[in-house]
Amino acid sequence: MEWKDWLNVALSDRRHLPSCSGIYVVVDADNFVWYVGLAVNIRARWMGKTHHRYPQLSRSNRKRGYKIYWKEFPVNSLIEKEKYYIELCKPELNGSKVKKYLPSLPQVEREIKRLLKALNTPTLLFPVVRSLVVGEYEGSDGARCIIILRNANDFKITGYSMMKSNSKQVRTAWSTYISYCGKDKQHYQPYCVSVYSVYNYRFEFIELPNLIYYLEENISVREQYVKTIELLGVQVKALRYLDIFTELPIEEERFLIDSQRKKHLRNIDYLNWRRNQLRCL
Repeated sequence: MEWKDWLNVALSDRRHLPSCSGIYVVVDADNFVWYVGLAVNIRARWMGKTHHRYPQLSRSNRKRGYKIYWKEFPVNSLIEKEKYYIELCKPELNGSKVKKYLPSLPQVEREIKRLLKALNTPTLLFPVVRSLVVGEYEGSDGARCIIILRNANDFKITGYSMMKSNSKQVRTAWSTYISYCGKDKQHYQPYCVSVYSVYNYRFEFIELPNLIYYLEENISVREQYVKTIELLGVQVKALRYLDIFTELPIEEERFLIDSQRKKHLRNIDYLNWRRNQLRCL
């Protein structure tokens, strides 16, 4: 989220907060939202150590560089506005118990790192290339959108993450992006992409098993097209060149046609549609 029309002070300068009613948001140096709250008097809410989250936040302030963003709203709209911004920002601490220390990493970051590690752990069937980072493009909101190919066997890994019962933050980090890939809506059903959002990243997980199998079985092609990179501190496999989709003999899935005589867009249709926007990492 952009905070251009919000004022802010450093956590250590909270005495400079205004004595007005409004919504405040605690954000770290990486623009990650940790807490959203309301106050009839924002300054009074944060003076001294009166805020129940202050001791917890102050212990990691030197490392994270927290700022308190605030915006004035009338008292009678505070509950509605707080609910809106909690839903929009998906803060780490709202709804959680107050503990002495914050976790070393936000849950949403821990989860995407877990997913990346799991999808790059060798198996008997995929000893080298289990998943593949295709590339990234810039979203309309400036987000880094990274497309990751997984094999069909690993659908349960991301599926389990989407249903995590012990983490509201992780569940709400997942969403579905719907696209017609530039096709006529009258003749095609939309393509749906599973998306995981964290910080300024959006990870799109799609399946293209034919490509994964092809690279696993052809060593010379794999050495030409696949490299190892670091993504959020995790070692992952990634493409060197995007021309792989036109140069290699990868068999595409067949179109499925529903009772309305509409074609279902395929994974390869989405990749082909995105290709001109993509760049390799």
